[in-house]
Amino acid sequence: MLEYYEEIKSRIVARDEEIKNILATLDAGKHLILEGPPGTTKSTILRTVTDVANIPFYIVEGNVDLTPSKLVGHFNPSKVMADDYRREYFEKGPLTRAMEGGILYIEEFNRVPADTANVLITAVEEGELAIPRYGVVKAAPEFRVVCAQNPFDDVGTMRVSRAIYDRFCRISLGYQKELEEREIVRAKTGATDERLVRIAVRVARETRRHREIKQGASVRGAMDMVAIAEELRRGLTRLSGGKPPDDELEVLRPAMLSAMSGKIWLDETTERTPEAILDEILRMVLSQPEFQEDDPGPNDPDGGDDGADEGGSRNPGSPEATESDEGRS
Repeated sequence: MLEYYEEIKSRIVARDEEIKNILATLDAGKHLILEGPPGTTKSTILRTVTDVANIPFYIVEGNVDLTPSKLVGHFNPSKVMADDYRREYFEKGPLTRAMEGGILYIEEFNRVPADTANVLITAVEEGELAIPRYGVVKAAPEFRVVCAQNPFDDVGTMRVSRAIYDRFCRISLGYQKELEEREIVRAKTGATDERLVRIAVRVARETRRHREIKQGASVRGAMDMVAIAEELRRGLTRLSGGKPPDDELEVLRPAMLSAMSGKIWLDETTERTPEAILDEILRMVLSQPEFQEDDPGPNDPDGGDDGADEGGSRNPGSPEATESDEGRS
């Protein structure tokens, strides 16, 4: 799949090394687990790969309700009752379809029950799956399983077994640099207000290293903040007869709270609300020298203030957090 690298890369901001590594892993016939916090392009990369390479793509949302029969398939009960078991009465699940030629992508893999996850072992190890009363399904050469998970989420998740890890390769995706996140926000929202984009991205990044936030907002929080702020500013301008708001906080604060208050995960020991912490972060960001001026401020070639990647962050996506978590595994 490496022959598709240039076209895939043209659709994704940065991620050069990760894209090459993912493509090489799939080319080698290996199955893959992508690990990283929300908003780190795990799904985007896989969707782009399968779209460019024109490979069938079967996506499954991992949760406690995902049973082996939902993954593999089942016989239609009414047809079986009327006419016994026949191969044509078997309704194929996403795993069976992918084995016939395609990629099975399981999101939130660490939410999948162990008995369901174990169904994958034979499929990826032996390249075949025996289904009672249906027969043996042989995996096509292009069959791959790719799983994605947020290893830092400990609510409703399950520990992935060593048997699974032993049969899969693993690639970790952290947060991107600040300049790259600005580019993503501009591309996804179509925003032309550079100051708004910079403020939204900086606020999102500051949530990732705040001492009272266990997991901060991804770039999606910045995208939502920009989109809401632009709509709010247009609406307030219309309501005031064409006069834009005098105070930018009339736009920034409600847009931020709407976009990010549900995307941050507070430390269990804090007594403050998400709104209070976000207000503090917004005030801090607006007090920074680059946001006190009309010019866009310096653009560090390394991505400016790299937010969560500095200074003892314990939020996911930072090298320190990733290294610490890997050390405990």
